[in-house]
Amino acid sequence: MPEQIAFLDEWGNTDLDFTKPATSTHYIVAALLLSKTALPEIEERLEVIRHQFFPNAHIHASKVGNDDKRRLQILTELLKLPFHIFGLVVDKRQLRTEGFQYKGSFYKFLHGLADRELYRTFPNLELVANLLGSDSFMEGFVKYVYANHIPNLFNQSSFGFVQDASQLIMQAAGFVADTLARCYDETVLSEHRQEFSSLLKSKMLTFRYWPEAFQPLSVQVPEEAFLYNREIAELSLQLAQDYLHRNLNYTSAPQKIDQIHCLGYLIFHFRHVNPMRYISSRELMNHIQAGRNTNISLHYFQAKVIAPLRDAGVLIASSSKGYKLPAGEQDLYNFINHSNTIIQPLLSRIQKCRDRILLATNGELDLLSQSEYKLLKKLLD
Repeated sequence: MPEQIAFLDEWGNTDLDFTKPATSTHYIVAALLLSKTALPEIEERLEVIRHQFFPNAHIHASKVGNDDKRRLQILTELLKLPFHIFGLVVDKRQLRTEGFQYKGSFYKFLHGLADRELYRTFPNLELVANLLGSDSFMEGFVKYVYANHIPNLFNQSSFGFVQDASQLIMQAAGFVADTLARCYDETVLSEHRQEFSSLLKSKMLTFRYWPEAFQPLSVQVPEEAFLYNREIAELSLQLAQDYLHRNLNYTSAPQKIDQIHCLGYLIFHFRHVNPMRYISSRELMNHIQAGRNTNISLHYFQAKVIAPLRDAGVLIASSSKGYKLPAGEQDLYNFINHSNTIIQPLLSRIQKCRDRILLATNGELDLLSQSEYKLLKKLLD
């Protein structure tokens, strides 16, 4: 049986006539991903939250509305629970082709995005959705999932529906989707969106914003050129996204999945939280571990996650504070300086070892004379 279960909800509408005041600028799909063994605990703790903030009522964002102070309080309590978040945010204003005018084409496009992100991480994921109507996103999504994943001899995926709004976890998923809307949708955009994003990012296992082309950052960045350089920022983001595109189908390679999780988190933090902040190794490792059943070591993280990403051409700056996508010259120099503190002492130790052996053997044995060490010998000479 699948060990992971996801509770999905949606926010927004399919209308593309933005002259209408009720037309959302974005369409959002949110899912709470959790271990099936955690279900009883989460349901019990959600009941406490419901009783505290929604006495005699469901956990429903409409009862909070624009009361951002109350929303922050509720969100803080929800995010203490043992689940992670899948988020898909589509800017409908970028859907300019004629085909998207039809609801079927719009949903089919969304189905592909959501399916690819969810099943790339959890190929045996069990999905539960709130079926609101026969023409909803979820009704079509279940058909898409069954067509692409179920049944399959080697796949245990399943899809269930909640026919009413009584299930607390579904209500929590709806609250998260509504909060994401207040971070992005122009019709409900909140002045506290940065606070919402900062809270959500700690639980964000996968976040996909479409289109992926570089968008103006929603956070304030210093104007000093050495700290922030738009050309460097755009290049680092483009290279990171190109890597994700090239590796979308690596669903059976654990190391590749770990690399995708790590890079996705770096992109999310860079674009939607704070492009100037370094993320510690521990924070990135915790994020990777949320998508697997075993813990990883620092050596594995450095050698099997960060190193291969850099080998593939992804720009990842590092310092004593952690890792990030570079946003300016200073980030690049931090990476070089940090690397230099490792490389130069190593070269010095190799040189000392080489010199001692040369001296002891009257110059007959040069450890760097092998062809494999040609570049190293050139550097030291």
